[in-house]
Amino acid sequence: MLTVIIIEKTKKMSGSRFLKILISLVLLFSLRLISCQKDPTSISEPVQQGSWVTYSVYKWSHDGKPYPSEYCIVYSDGATEELKKKVAEFTDQKFIEIMQLFDFEDIEYFRYPPGYNKIDVYINRYHEENIAAAYWGSIFITIRSADVNINRYDYLFRHELTHAFEFLIEGMVNLGTDVWFREGIAIYGGGGLNGITDLDDLENWIAQNSNDPKKGNPIQVHVWNDFPAGADVTGYYYTVFDLTIRYFLDPNGLGKSPGDVLDLFYNLRNGIQFPVALQNNFDLNLQEFENDYYDYMRAYLTSAE
Repeated sequence: MLTVIIIEKTKKMSGSRFLKILISLVLLFSLRLISCQKDPTSISEPVQQGSWVTYSVYKWSHDGKPYPSEYCIVYSDGATEELKKKVAEFTDQKFIEIMQLFDFEDIEYFRYPPGYNKIDVYINRYHEENIAAAYWGSIFITIRSADVNINRYDYLFRHELTHAFEFLIEGMVNLGTDVWFREGIAIYGGGGLNGITDLDDLENWIAQNSNDPKKGNPIQVHVWNDFPAGADVTGYYYTVFDLTIRYFLDPNGLGKSPGDVLDLFYNLRNGIQFPVALQNNFDLNLQEFENDYYDYMRAYLTSAE
């Protein structure tokens, strides 16, 4: 499950680094901006249909008034027509940006869930969960305010639409990438975080995680359950996921490109397992990379100084 959950705690870091992360992730980690009471007149006949009903853990109904656009159909449990239109236009714009990032134009190669040909966007207005999530054929975005500055959601939409893009390339219910890779790519698609930028940041991370069973090594997070118990997932581990993908795509690192990432997605689509796809497209042995991860990052950050 690809879910960004609002979490109230943050780990200790320097003031400047904390502010940088806080600014980048304010929408991901803030509490509700507005406490809303559900308007019983907003949903006349709830309808339970949409790709998310089949392919996500959220079996939510919608108000029966979807708003279609070029690349998406916007559903909600009570958003106004105006908000749906705003979200639809914004989603189209952001999805085009993601496709351009991967230099991708062959939309006929997308594999939507059977019976669908657009991304279902569910605006969560009144459900208790504060989430942003992506599944095969759908994304969820929590927007509590009816009169919202949609540009504030730029990172959030780009992040989830990068996940949606990967789903449509691989064309499967479950993504074939490891969690550290798929989240790192989605962070990159969102615009990056830059929470770890030099050796001091890295050594602080290593010291802070010295007592954890996995020592804070992100490459050991292959599936969601691999996160250490109680870990501040999206507010903490995402900084090292971000660092890892920067290493992959930076000329001072591996010097790869989003096109190499796309080729990896196609490998998975064709039944190749992730460790082999990583070796094919990034010339990295996954086990060696996991074992020597901090040495790789030290060398990268040193070369980037």
